[in-house]
Amino acid sequence: MKTELSYYEVCPKVLLAKDCGAITIRPLGHHAAFKPETPYTITVIPMNETTRNDKAQAYPVYKANSADGSLSFSHQLGAEGQYALRIVPQIDTMPRGFPLEVRVYAVEEDLYRLRPYRGDLHAHTCYSDGKEAPAIVAANYRKAGFDFLAITDHERYEPSIEAIDAYRDIPIDIRLFPGEEVHPQGNHTHYIHIGGISSVNKLMQSDWARYHREVAELAAGLNIPESLNREEFASCQWVCREIHKAGGLAIMVHPHWIHDHAYHIREDMAAYMLKATCFDAFELIGGQTLQENIPQVALWRQLQAEGNTIPILGCSDSHGTVNSPWFNTAKSIVFAEYAGRSAIMDAIRQNRSVAQEQYTFGPYGQEPLPRMYGEYRYVMFALFLEEEYFPIHDELCYEEGRLMKDYICGAPNAAGLLTTLHGRCEALMKRYWEQAKKPAALY
Repeated sequence: MKTELSYYEVCPKVLLAKDCGAITIRPLGHHAAFKPETPYTITVIPMNETTRNDKAQAYPVYKANSADGSLSFSHQLGAEGQYALRIVPQIDTMPRGFPLEVRVYAVEEDLYRLRPYRGDLHAHTCYSDGKEAPAIVAANYRKAGFDFLAITDHERYEPSIEAIDAYRDIPIDIRLFPGEEVHPQGNHTHYIHIGGISSVNKLMQSDWARYHREVAELAAGLNIPESLNREEFASCQWVCREIHKAGGLAIMVHPHWIHDHAYHIREDMAAYMLKATCFDAFELIGGQTLQENIPQVALWRQLQAEGNTIPILGCSDSHGTVNSPWFNTAKSIVFAEYAGRSAIMDAIRQNRSVAQEQYTFGPYGQEPLPRMYGEYRYVMFALFLEEEYFPIHDELCYEEGRLMKDYICGAPNAAGLLTTLHGRCEALMKRYWEQAKKPAALY
């Protein structure tokens, strides 16, 4: 975390573009307080609009004095983007810690009414090839700073429901969605189903004859290139159709997973599946190795260049949440009106997500920031949030995650403490996003 985040709180931190509003820089401790006897200047620097090559332009500068240790000023930010606020005391000797720079971000109305939520929609538990129980997996995800999670065990829907039920009687701020990894018989390709009200795996397992019959009917009516496996593509269509019938989101996962010495899905089939838009989203970053993620990113970029719009996600495919090389390496930031199932799913379908990849230990070492993929606009905002919002957010999540585990393990005071902590991340958003312009219905 940057020192400035520990010493100062800027409110609001996200403002409506081209709107005039007050910005306050508040010290977090008297050691950081602005001196009442010292005048300060605040220079507003739009990071997308440098004046270095235009001598006729200058950055706006404000004079401010502190009465209570804080500095406040009003300014109309310009176009969407990040703004640096450079604070300089107007005295002969520059004190330690100055010049001080803090950041704010301006967004257009459509993005302003949304909020960023971090999540993972591909995770396993001890019910398949993971390590921990579903409720413990959920607690450890919250501890790591996640706002939503779908457990997606192989061929099993029930573990995701077990996690949801485990916390049904207490208030928690991480949203848990139903999920499963779907394994069709006779088709080695895997599919992720999240958010649906019933299990596609169970539907298949209850009547394999029906599944094979309906896939054969779909295959007979296909008009696809001769080089492709008709049954495999028909199976894909069938699975996605049944996911949608259940009200779920269908996600294509790890086509370049190296399994049995070869990629999981043939290159031409993977590209055809994505172009055919059977899926709602593509797990661009699968959380495992660069050898697998790099070609997936290249494929997505190629398809984008050819005119295909493909919503993307970062999902860890974690098989353990304690000392695991995959846990927390891939994630998604989704821009939605709230963190509920329908809002998150709609935002993904509408391509309002950023896929992230960051390795913190193992063969790739410690990476200070994640690589981010998505539309430029959302990536730029997500980069700001990773540096200016999520470090504070994550501290709150850590405390809640610890208490969630305590609750599952029987600690007598955990439920009461969770009730006390409930809503702190939402309160942080209320401080960081300007209140006057946000519809009350979204609180």
